[in-house]
Amino acid sequence: MHLTRRQLLGHSTALPLSPLLRLMPLAGLGLAACSSVETTSVQARLLGKSITVISTIGTTLRLSWRGTTVFNNEHGEAFVPDWGFKEQLETRTVELLKASGRFSSVQRATITSTRREEALKELKELKTPTDHVLLISGAPSADSIWATKEGFFGLGIAQRSILQLGTESVAHASLRVDLLVPSTFGAVLGEATVTTAQRVPAPALLRGPRLNDDHAAAARESLKVQVDAAVQSLVNQLGLGKAGTAAVETPATPKPVSAPVAAPEKPLANGLPVTSPNVEGRGIPAPAGGGVDIPPAGR
Repeated sequence: MHLTRRQLLGHSTALPLSPLLRLMPLAGLGLAACSSVETTSVQARLLGKSITVISTIGTTLRLSWRGTTVFNNEHGEAFVPDWGFKEQLETRTVELLKASGRFSSVQRATITSTRREEALKELKELKTPTDHVLLISGAPSADSIWATKEGFFGLGIAQRSILQLGTESVAHASLRVDLLVPSTFGAVLGEATVTTAQRVPAPALLRGPRLNDDHAAAARESLKVQVDAAVQSLVNQLGLGKAGTAAVETPATPKPVSAPVAAPEKPLANGLPVTSPNVEGRGIPAPAGGGVDIPPAGR
């Protein structure tokens, strides 16, 4: 599914800020969602049943540097298990499912696969002791920040420069969730995707590309916010959140937050100067349908 910049700017809703991000003049956080699921049928079928949460991603970041031409583009990976994204993805999902009160039991499980296709095959052989499985994996999405042809995938950091000048960095999360029935060889009851992207205030990558340790903390904090927002969206799209929670939350206008420290020259967000350090989420309902699954470079 490809969304236009106009669609991405259609709505906005406030998202919580981590302490570090409150101190930084960050651009808005774009969030787009898409699902294919009969929520009423799924809710009735899963009521009182057990479910297992599994993630194929979270320990490796996808790195990309977009240059002036395709010949200047670079791609790489960063193994960051200590950043805790895999545990955050699974734990937050388990918390939301338990809070819904729909299930008799909710648990996590670990598999060796790092790609969705491999995970689906592995799940057919895995003796899952629950009625259903919620599989979280990476998803492809369009480049909603710079509109390049590179796009985003999974959890990662992208950077762009023109003739090695004006370097800008973005932390992004493009995720997919599949609701599966292991007893019927992985039959899919529903699926949903979500994409978020947010500029960070300093270059997070070095040539290679590789992480810039001096500025990677901002990207890490941004991804933490995005992972929580993405998981909430995925669970709600499938209709598995608390009763009465909409699949996409009602847009609301965020209140300005005063920066406690003097901000440097204001960065641009979609061509406009950023005047507030608060993070804005943008929830865009989209037509039902799934995207084309592209194998990620990493987890």
